[in-house]
Amino acid sequence: MKQRRKKLKKGMAMSTIVACILLFGSMGVGVEAKAATNKTQQTSKSVGVTQVAATVSKKGVLTFPKQFSMKKVISELKPEAANLVKIYGDSLNTGKTTSFNSYVNKHVAEKSNDNYLLGHKYVRDNYSRKVKAMRKGTSKKNLSIYSKALKKVTTSEVKVYNTYKGTGFATFTYEFRPKNFDAFGTVTVQFKFSQLNNGKYVLENLYYIY
Repeated sequence: MKQRRKKLKKGMAMSTIVACILLFGSMGVGVEAKAATNKTQQTSKSVGVTQVAATVSKKGVLTFPKQFSMKKVISELKPEAANLVKIYGDSLNTGKTTSFNSYVNKHVAEKSNDNYLLGHKYVRDNYSRKVKAMRKGTSKKNLSIYSKALKKVTTSEVKVYNTYKGTGFATFTYEFRPKNFDAFGTVTVQFKFSQLNNGKYVLENLYYIY
């Protein structure tokens, strides 16, 4: 009888140990599964973010594909317009066009035997004439005040003046009017994109209308 009780106690003890092992084992599997699920969710979120690509490529020449959203391009070019207003303000103050020329060399498409684009020299020379005319017709004091106001521009202050999509080209025009200046103090910058034979659009011209 005593031997049977010993065997029964021993069997119960073994059953308890096995149950504990199974319990903790299942808990470990649950934790690992939860960790794997969280990792998968994080990866999915990461993939979702990376899939959202900008319409306008700004690494070199500004370009966008044959099929594009006007709304997206308008939004993505606003920071570029603000930057160009600042560059213009600096040129009016110093008379130098170095920053603008560098921008053109990097972001405007150059003409070649395979296209009929205006080319870097045309865009740079046109800008240089604009700056010289403004500096010649305005006093140094007013130029200094005006240029400082232009260089304070922010992207949110730049307004969309006009946009147009024609056959083989598209234009995006922005304007900025500094505080305490009338309508004559408004700067208007236009981006003209031309379509190449491969379908994509490239920045051909930058023009300061006023």
